[in-house]
Parts: sequence; C-alpha cells; structure tokens
Amino acid sequence: MIRWLIAFPMVAGAWLWLMGRRNASLRRPPVLDDLGMPLPASRFTYSDGASVGLIDAGEGPVILLIPGADGMKETFRYQLPLLSQFYRVLCADLRDEITSEMRFDRLVTDVDELMAAHAVSRAVVVGQSLGGSIAMRFAVQHPEKVAALVVVNSLARVSYGHLGLNAALLAPVAMATIRYFPTALGRLMAQLWSRLNVWVFDSSPGSERVIDYVLWSGPRTVHPRVSGARVDLLKKEDLRPELGAIRVPTLVLKGPLDRYTPVAWSKEIAELIPGARYVEIADSGHCSHISMPEAFNRSLLGWLSEVDRQPGSGEDKA
Repeated sequence: MIRWLIAFPMVAGAWLWLMGRRNASLRRPPVLDDLGMPLPASRFTYSDGASVGLIDAGEGPVILLIPGADGMKETFRYQLPLLSQFYRVLCADLRDEITSEMRFDRLVTDVDELMAAHAVSRAVVVGQSLGGSIAMRFAVQHPEKVAALVVVNSLARVSYGHLGLNAALLAPVAMATIRYFPTALGRLMAQLWSRLNVWVFDSSPGSERVIDYVLWSGPRTVHPRVSGARVDLLKKEDLRPELGAIRVPTLVLKGPLDRYTPVAWSKEIAELIPGARYVEIADSGHCSHISMPEAFNRSLLGWLSEVDRQPGSGEDKA
C-alpha cells in the first residue's frame, strides 16, 4: 500500500507532464477560405512588445473580431471566410502575456492599437464571451471608433454563483478531461459533457464542431494559466453601470443552451445598452458561432445589412 501511495503521485505527475507536452505541440488547423486555401495570417506586435497572431482578409467596411478567454482567432473559423467576402476582417489572438500589474483596459488598448496600426478609424466590433466584454468597454471608451457592436454569449462581470454545486464541480472536471485525457477518450467524455451542456459544450445538432474545436484549436492549445489570467482581469471590473453610455447599433447574440454565461446575463446586457437587439441562436450554447454557424452567420449578416442601410453607418473602407 505504501509503495502505491508513493508511486501514484509520481505516475500522475509524469502523465500530466506528458499530456502537457502533447498539448504544447498541437498546431491549430489554419482557417480556410471558400476555396480551401488558408486565409493570410501574420504577426502583430503591441507597443509593450507582446506579439499575437493576426488574420487580415477581405476588402470593404471593416469588421474586427475579438475571441474569448481561450484567445485564439481560429474560434471564428466559420465566420472569417464568409465575412471576408463582403468586408475587410481583422481578427487577432488575445495576448498571452498577462502581468500581475496589468488591468482589463490593457486588452481594450490592444484593440485600439490594432486598429490604428492597420489604418482603421472605425469598425464593426464583434466580441465572443470575454471578447464581448472587451468590445463593450471599447465601445464605451472609444465610441467614435465603433460603427456597430455585436456581443456574443458574453458577460459584463465574472460570477460563478449561477452554476450551482454540480455545475461548478463538473466544469473543471470537463476541462481536465479535455486537457489531460488521450484524444479518443477525451472525445468520448466531451460527448458526455455535450449531452449535459457542461462548460462550453452543448447538446446542439452541431455539438461535434465544438468538440473538434476544443480538441484541436481551443482549450487544449492554450495553457489554463493563460486563459485564467485573462478572465482574472475582468474579475476586477463590473461593466454594467457604463453600458448605458453605448450609443451605437448593438446586437446581442445568445445560445439559449449556454450554462457557462447564462441567458439572463445576455438579456441584462441587451436591456442596459440603449436600443440593443437581443437574438437567440436556437439549439446552441456558449459556442453558438461554432455549433450552429449557418444560423449564427445568417443572424449576424442580416443585422449588419440593416445597419449598413442606416444613414451615417460609415464604417471604414479598405
């Protein structure tokens, strides 16, 4: 028994190290255009030296996409090819370098620097999850630079009280099974989490897309300390009191199966932003842009066409 007690932590530690090495070696599949060719990808460096991956594709009015806490531009792989047919699309990874003295507004400054460096004075800003939080603060601080705002399965503050004990326990278990199980077993567990609508998974018809994303482009490719540090920046903030200052056309998109950032949060955001429109993507959850991309894109493009017809919409042309 004593030998087993001694051996177990050594074996577990070795396994975690091995899986960590596997995750670090993963390379996200490129985002492909409608002809199956990779969209042009490059690097961008912020004023403090942090470097991120970037996609800058298409021509026309500018749309800037901001990913969630996992931070990878590939989360929008089902939006980038379509949007780049009608718009110039900028989409950068979130920064990996989060220091102890950094505040949430550094992520907002990153958006401002990205736009300035690419000669964009005004854009439609779309943010998913934590990216939506960044987008809302950007719209408050730089209203003249936002032609329209789209907030997707987002949050104005960080809270876990809505999860309840079972969900609060299951979410980190789900994260661990994805990050530290062999891929085949991780997929089986992800299918279980999908049926239960745990974490970012949902029981939508497109649940396998979310599983593929999580395994090959999403959380397994990002160290949990990095995504956690990004969320920690928002923990010091509550955006709700400032949302009434947003005066641009706003669309709040929501997956009704989302248990991670609940429906009530998105409805509250829509109520606090004057004139905001709230739209649900049926049968989807936290990653509705991945699980149900056709319905998501249809809602997004339909609304954008309305905004484009409004007098003075005036997004930058490129």
